[in-house]
Amino acid sequence: MSTYELTGTGVQALTAGQGALLVVVDTLPANHGSGRANPTNYYDVGLLRLGTADGWYPAFAIESDAQVIPLPTGITRLGYALFGAADIDVTEIAGPSPWQGPPGAVGATGATGATGATGAAGAAGATGATGATGPTGPAGPTGPTGATGATGATGATGPAGPAGGSGVLGYASTTLASAVNLTSANTWTDILSLSLGAGTWVVWAEASGHNGSNSSFGIRVTDGTTHYGGAELTQQTGWNGSLSTVSEPIVLTGTTTIKLQAIRNNSWQVDATGSQHSTTKVTRMLALQVA
Repeated sequence: MSTYELTGTGVQALTAGQGALLVVVDTLPANHGSGRANPTNYYDVGLLRLGTADGWYPAFAIESDAQVIPLPTGITRLGYALFGAADIDVTEIAGPSPWQGPPGAVGATGATGATGATGAAGAAGATGATGATGPTGPAGPTGPTGATGATGATGATGPAGPAGGSGVLGYASTTLASAVNLTSANTWTDILSLSLGAGTWVVWAEASGHNGSNSSFGIRVTDGTTHYGGAELTQQTGWNGSLSTVSEPIVLTGTTTIKLQAIRNNSWQVDATGSQHSTTKVTRMLALQVA
């Protein structure tokens, strides 16, 4: 599994046999546009193309700050054209392609082999010693016809088709049930957590809230020691805000608690529901095991 930081225009070689790519936007260009999706979709960040040794697939836009791209079989390169100062990280996700079909049917039984050739006549015995001349005996009967050769062996059964892809190996999620007031300035506060088993995980996290005065607000995904992703913003008094982040691949050797933490410098409350339209699940975590 490799991660590539890309800017400008070019072609990046990829490791063969990968199942997907995770594209994370580190820097948006100054003239980008924003859509109305949740999480936010973007315009004019850049264009990507998947390529095989023979040619290229159609181009598609980068429209999310953390975009998962399934790979067809045979992809070995990535063409990119990033606009302005756009800067992205592309991480390879190992495993079978999500587009790989189910296992093929068992092959038909091979045809019966052809009948073997008739066996050769036995060798003539050695000439016996000359005996005494006896009377002429009657003519002996004609000897039996030699036996037919054995039937050839049945052909081998054809091989079974390849196994289908396994897709996502594990899933976990959690949602904030009630609002959390960040009472201490410039102090990281636990908001949500997930207990994840051994394996490789990608964690999505988002948090919404509002302030009582001009304030900055930040979030991060962490195990308390290592920090795997984060985001921050600054808002004027009385404004609402929402942040989201996608972690780098998290490789765990045993069961580990992964947390969503938040911080502020003035007043800020992390909400469980939207303060304007009572939207639910505005603060949550989602984890997918990919290996």
